[in-house]
Amino acid sequence: MGTILNKDREFLADERKEMEQIASSDNDYPVLMINQNRYKEGEFPNGDLYLKWRSVNKKMIDDVNGKIIWTIPIKGPIVVYGHLERLDEILAYWYPSHKSFLNLVNSSHRNENLRIREDLISYAVIHRCDGRNVPQIK
Repeated sequence: MGTILNKDREFLADERKEMEQIASSDNDYPVLMINQNRYKEGEFPNGDLYLKWRSVNKKMIDDVNGKIIWTIPIKGPIVVYGHLERLDEILAYWYPSHKSFLNLVNSSHRNENLRIREDLISYAVIHRCDGRNVPQIK
């Protein structure tokens, strides 16, 4: 899906270690994952592969008691500082704890989810956010 530079690999490894430390502590707390995706041409929002992925992805998230808070199609960027990555969709996934998120690797749907992602997604970045105060529209 792209090249990850060594410095970025180190950053991601450090991020994973921090999540594991939180998950194994007595102070684990909810986590919100903001997924920013660009899909391969013709798949979003009604392609067969996209619809299959959404179905499998939901099952995987349900396996760990996570929730899909929202999905938002992107209309276009209006301000850019640095490198522009055009996106199709932003998804917000909430998990009751870091441990819950890390348990995604044990989902029976994980391998199918990863296979579909490989064929579907041309660019993705996922940001970890504090999930204790999830934004809500009132």
